[in-house]
Amino acid sequence: MSDVLDVHGAAELLGCTPKAIRKRVERRMIPFKKWGGRICFVRTELDSFISSLPGCDLDEAVHNEEAKRG
Repeated sequence: MSDVLDVHGAAELLGCTPKAIRKRVERRMIPFKKWGGRICFVRTELDSFISSLPGCDLDEAVHNEEAKRG
């Protein structure tokens, strides 16, 4: 696995289309770098970005599932 991804690699990692990635870059909604006119992504930055989004983390999900079981 590469530490630097192109648009297609970022789309695959995030589970969306390259078109959606380009739109997010255009709107500056996702961390990216420009290198010689090409858009690229640092895998660790994308991982951190995803981790920072609102939602529920693994520990909370496990706790909620255990609480649901009683």
